[in-house]
Amino acid sequence: MKIERVYLLANKTSTPAGSLNRKAEPTLLEIIADARVNQMGAQRQMTVFGKVYVDARIVRVMGEHAANSIGLSGMSLKTFAPSYAITKVAYHQYRTDFYIIVDKKQVGGD
Repeated sequence: MKIERVYLLANKTSTPAGSLNRKAEPTLLEIIADARVNQMGAQRQMTVFGKVYVDARIVRVMGEHAANSIGLSGMSLKTFAPSYAITKVAYHQYRTDFYIIVDKKQVGGD
């Protein structure tokens, strides 16, 4: 487990409700300085994703949060890249777990 800065990103429309232009732009939702990022072991990846990837992680954040994607400590604050889609969200007492796949190459199998 390693503690690092993560960025929660949410797609929000930047136009008023009456406008026909509903293009959703990713906006920085929150910066969490004490998130815990865990590498997932092979059996846990099979349980959550049904497949084993080269790099899958659990990002644990204190409190209840919602986001569309997550940026890790190396993310650019101007372009929001690289950011990773959230595959699964689990809420626990006072904590939110976001499951992400960092490297989609599969290990073994199909």
